[in-house]
Amino acid sequence: MNVLSLGATVCALVLLLCHAVTSETIIWQDEFDTLDLSKWNHLVSAWSGGNAEFQMYRNDRKNSYVRDGFLYLKPTLTADEYGEDLLYNGSLSYPDCNKEPCVSSSGADIVEPILSARMISTFGFKYGRVEIKAQMPKGHWLWPAIWMLPKDNVYGDWPRSGEVDIIETRGNENYFDQSGVNQGIDRMGSTMHWGPDYLHNWYWKTHWEQSLAGTGRTYADDFHLYGVEWTDQYMRFTLDYVEYGRIDAPADGFWYFGEYDKNPGGDNIWQNGNNMAPFDQEFTFIFNVAIGGYFFPDEWDPHPWSWFSGHTMRDFWEGRSEWLPTWNGEQAAMKVDYIRVFSLD
Repeated sequence: MNVLSLGATVCALVLLLCHAVTSETIIWQDEFDTLDLSKWNHLVSAWSGGNAEFQMYRNDRKNSYVRDGFLYLKPTLTADEYGEDLLYNGSLSYPDCNKEPCVSSSGADIVEPILSARMISTFGFKYGRVEIKAQMPKGHWLWPAIWMLPKDNVYGDWPRSGEVDIIETRGNENYFDQSGVNQGIDRMGSTMHWGPDYLHNWYWKTHWEQSLAGTGRTYADDFHLYGVEWTDQYMRFTLDYVEYGRIDAPADGFWYFGEYDKNPGGDNIWQNGNNMAPFDQEFTFIFNVAIGGYFFPDEWDPHPWSWFSGHTMRDFWEGRSEWLPTWNGEQAAMKVDYIRVFSLD
C-alpha cells in the first residue's frame, strides 16, 4: 500500500469512528450550570449508610452547591454550625427528613460530627453509555462515591436487585493495607454488588481497580472521565475512555455464575430476568461523600476510632487533630463537571 492509499485509509477510519460516536443520542444530562432540584433529590437522614459512617446527610447549600459550572459535594463540621456542646448534649434533626432515623441524639455516643450530602437522580434508565467528568476529594477518611441503585427493587432488597459502583476512592494520601499497597487516593475501584442476601454478596467477582501509583498523581489532582457502557449482553467500565473492567452476561445468568444453586441453594431469584439480571432493570444515579465507616478496614493502617469502644463517633471527633488538617477547603469536596447518558444506537 502506498503512502497516499494509507493516508486515505486512516482518514476513512477516523471518519467512521467519528460517525460511530456521533450516532449516539444523549437521553439525559446535567452540565451543572445550576443545581436543578427537578433532576436530583437529596437524602436527608441520620442513617449511617449501612456502614457505620460518621456523617448526617442533609439538603443544604453548604454541602451541595453549584459554582462556575461545577457541582460540589463538601462535608462540613457539625460543631462549626451548631457548637460543640450539641455533639455531647443535644440532638439534631431536619424537617425534610426522608429516611429513618431522622434524629441524631447524644447518649452513649455523640451526634454525627460531620454534615454532608447524598444526591439521587430523579432520572432512571436501562442500558446506555454513561460519562461523568469528576474530581475526587482529598482528606483522611473521606469516602466519595458515584454509583447506581435500582429505581425499583424488582428482585427484592439489597443486594438482590443489584448495585453498580462506578467510582469509589478513599481520600487518604497514604493508607496502606497489610501487603504494603497504598489503598488511598491514588487508587479507585468499580464494583457490581449482587446476591441473594448480604452474606452471599459476591461483589469480588465483579470488582476492578485502577491505580496511579508511581505517577506522583492522585484522583484528587485532576478531573477524569468515568464511564460505564451497559447493554443486555455486558457491562464495561472505562477510565478516560480506556476499558479496565468488564463482565459479559454469564451463559446461565448470575445465579449460576455465583454458584448459588449450590450455596445457599433454593430457587433462582433472577429466573424471570435475562442473563444480566439483576442488571436488567432501570437504575438511578447517586453522588455522595461519606466519612469513615467499614470501608476503612481495621487491619490496614490504624484509624482514630475503635469499633469496640461503644462511641466510635466520639473517638473520631476527638481524634480530629489527625484528620482535620488534611481537609483543605474545597479540596475536601467532590467536584462534578457533568454527567451524560447516551443511548446506544
